[in-house]
Amino acid sequence: MNKGAQFVSASIIGADFVNVTINGKYYTVFPPTVHKLAGAGMFLSDFGDEQTVRDVISSVNDSEKLAHAFSWLVQGNDELFDELSHGTFDELVDAIDTAYSLISVENFTRLSTLAKNVASLIAKQR
Repeated sequence: MNKGAQFVSASIIGADFVNVTINGKYYTVFPPTVHKLAGAGMFLSDFGDEQTVRDVISSVNDSEKLAHAFSWLVQGNDELFDELSHGTFDELVDAIDTAYSLISVENFTRLSTLAKNVASLIAKQR
């Protein structure tokens, strides 16, 4: 229960993030919102039968599309595209993979369990 509370608290105060480096510059990535995921998805839609998120990202094989996608994941728009386009293909793949790793099934499960426990506590009659 303590881990779940820490997870929720970190999310609420914005302490749930990772830093990635592209072309020598650090970018802070917070767990992507639906808006950011949809924006990134516009540039990551060219894939085949890949099995992992990393394989899907690598299969795009276009640094410009990856720079657009990562800009969406960091900023929620395309404003960082120009500076991100100077990064290497591998840096961009690693950065996007790291951003997607913030959407963990384990964390989602923990959050769901915590929400269920809170709802149970609220619904209990005294």
